[in-house]
Amino acid sequence: FPYTTLFRSSAHTCARNKVYNSESPESEELLPGSEPKQPLPTFPAADWPELLQRIMSYGSTDAQNDVMLLGALTALGSCMERYVRCPYGGKLQSPCMQSFIIALPASGKSALSSIRLLVDPIHDQLRAEWAEEIKAYKKAKAAYEAMGKERSKIDAPQIPANKMFLIAGNNTGTGILQNIMDANGTGFICESEADTLSTAIGSDYGHWSDTLRKAFDHDRLSYNRRTDQEYREVKKSYLSVLISGTPSQVQTFIPTAEDGSYSRQLYYYMCGISKWISQFMDNEIDWEEIFTAMGLEWKEKLSVIKSHGIHTLQLTDEQKEEIDTVFSDLFERSSVANGREMYSFVARLAVNLCRIMSEVAVLRALESPQPYDFKTSPTSPFTPDKEIPADNRKDDIITRWDVSISQEDFHAVLSLAEPLYCHATHILSFLPNTEIK
Repeated sequence: FPYTTLFRSSAHTCARNKVYNSESPESEELLPGSEPKQPLPTFPAADWPELLQRIMSYGSTDAQNDVMLLGALTALGSCMERYVRCPYGGKLQSPCMQSFIIALPASGKSALSSIRLLVDPIHDQLRAEWAEEIKAYKKAKAAYEAMGKERSKIDAPQIPANKMFLIAGNNTGTGILQNIMDANGTGFICESEADTLSTAIGSDYGHWSDTLRKAFDHDRLSYNRRTDQEYREVKKSYLSVLISGTPSQVQTFIPTAEDGSYSRQLYYYMCGISKWISQFMDNEIDWEEIFTAMGLEWKEKLSVIKSHGIHTLQLTDEQKEEIDTVFSDLFERSSVANGREMYSFVARLAVNLCRIMSEVAVLRALESPQPYDFKTSPTSPFTPDKEIPADNRKDDIITRWDVSISQEDFHAVLSLAEPLYCHATHILSFLPNTEIK
């Protein structure tokens, strides 16, 4: 990286609005508006797992392909929650991420709306289960109330948890905590307008941006109500977020670069259209039908993952060293370009990429005809955890599995580091300056 050509500013204000162009490393320039002077890099071409390839195929431009990939990784990863993980930074990281797609109106981000359909079947199943539980509860409650004095001998029936997977962004602080806890710490917020979250968080009963920050680290969530002395908590949280919005909506959602929300997001900026693109197609495609079918297919694959327990990505020593090398260079580059403002983003970008690696490794392993058949197949992608007793292996009582990632998939994910960094740097230019004396 040619650092010598970059301008250092002690006041730091002149170092803002810088965007890196992969063809011209020296061209980090000041930008007067939301559009970059030089095109932001797109994701390098890669042979992703088949399900991701199919999802991406419905994008009509490189940027749309990228958005579909990032959206799919966020949505599918949200479903894997505690069942897929990767050790990093002294913690077990699950592929639950928070992604923000920024684009001008009519730039093609509407394709992202189809991503929600991938997880609709999972949400619908939880809602159907809840409806049956409510029906049984009402019947039990009616019988309980008809018992008269005999009610004192038994406990009153308890209303079932209001289970859901898709959580509304238009929510109160306690409301979103209830939603997460009712679903055993899991959930997915998918909103097409970032203002939906911004307005809810900024309302009198909002203020749940801290919940998003805690959930990124899978931290414990809790709340206490004085009125009925109700205390609830969940030990681990697995919340994912996928939102889109215009450049003007960025600052309402993320007030400053110092706000912890900035460094936890993955960003992708889509430039506005410069010419008319016909929306008529030779073969009319029903995206809703296609993505709903893929959602049902994914629901079946997810049930296989959950039925086999926990899957842990095991990186090789060489892969760990390569990650450290890439992010060490990126960390130094961010220091030259933007001082300390990008340090936390680069650190958490490494966390996010490790999460994506675990997700991609599992998706690739599921393409094998018998992914868990380690006894008869020496090349089985899933192998029992080393701590599983021999008797358990013999009796097929295995609840923890190890999985490795191929070099091709490893480099495909690692190659996302620079483009995602560049897009985040551009989004940084929308936020107020943070001058450090």
